[in-house]
Amino acid sequence: MSSSVSRFLHALTLVVVGVSSGLAQRPFPEVPESESNTRDANEWRTTLDPIPEAPDYGDLSAWALNPHLDASQRLPHPKGFARRMQEVGSDGQDMLAEVFFIHPTMLLEGPAWNAELEDEKMNESVDVWPIRHQASAFSGAGRVFAPRYRQAHVRIFSLGDSLSWAAAEIAYQDVKAAFLKFLEWSDDRPIVLAGHSQGSFHGRRLLQEFFDGTALSERLVAAYLPGMDMYAREFDSLPLCLEPTQTGCLCTWMTYGNGYLPAWLLRKMNEPEFTPVLITHPVTWNAAELSSDYADHLGVVRPSFRLSKARAMKGQITPEGVLWVDAPKVLGGKVLQRDNWHSGDINLFWVNIHENVLTRTAEWAANSKKASTNK
Repeated sequence: MSSSVSRFLHALTLVVVGVSSGLAQRPFPEVPESESNTRDANEWRTTLDPIPEAPDYGDLSAWALNPHLDASQRLPHPKGFARRMQEVGSDGQDMLAEVFFIHPTMLLEGPAWNAELEDEKMNESVDVWPIRHQASAFSGAGRVFAPRYRQAHVRIFSLGDSLSWAAAEIAYQDVKAAFLKFLEWSDDRPIVLAGHSQGSFHGRRLLQEFFDGTALSERLVAAYLPGMDMYAREFDSLPLCLEPTQTGCLCTWMTYGNGYLPAWLLRKMNEPEFTPVLITHPVTWNAAELSSDYADHLGVVRPSFRLSKARAMKGQITPEGVLWVDAPKVLGGKVLQRDNWHSGDINLFWVNIHENVLTRTAEWAANSKKASTNK
């Protein structure tokens, strides 16, 4: 085996086993009626002490990225990106959208239920991994804003009890406060909402509260929220993205090895009112193309922040609503194959995502210009 192939295999393994989203956990269970309606977060707070101080989103320190408060902040592009842009005939210049990115769970250890924003080690981990490796996928659409927030501990995804919901509520209230500040600065520009895992969990609530059936939905380029199970019943009018140029819609997916279904989904499938999980294919972006081929895959981003070889991944949408991927098409790919690819939901399809968000942003701009001309 050549040294270059060995390095690629090692890098792809690191992407899969936890580079960007912490540990893979089953998606957060739906809130039982008794929990959601009979207790509020204030009652739970006393059992979560000490609760970290809430952030002030008018302060740059409360943000991992905030180009409004620091115009010099720009996300880097991975090594090999410029060459890729030359190949596709694009200069990769930023477009007009504003991107709001919610990072995934990075709080994996310790007794605390919620992270402190003053935790320098945590902030460094967020900046090095999800901000650089995930948020960068959306940077071509426009300025990227990424709040620090009192993220909930990863154990909430395995416990799902009242303390877990209280910790999740604290995290969401921070995300909501940051988003409201983001709206003040966005000047009516189009919006891309993005996140992963816990970030997608909170992003779903933002969609429900701010976009679903509201005037703000007209500014939504698209929401990219992989790594969390979502269902049609959770939205009144917000559509799933079914075509690569569709705007004002939701893109979501969960990635598993071919033939594998997680235990939480198997349990849901036995429920009498089970409906498939919402999914958009992160390579074809087309509901009429449930399977992609290796040739459709444009590349992953390695932990070294370098683009990999293209045509490494192939996936198909299952009737249950998850993405099954075949073993990577590299030497030793069968060894790399695993059941749960959660940590690679964005990294494995980084280039496909980057190009699709450019496509949708351009489409939104063209439609907006057409609408203005016809007035």
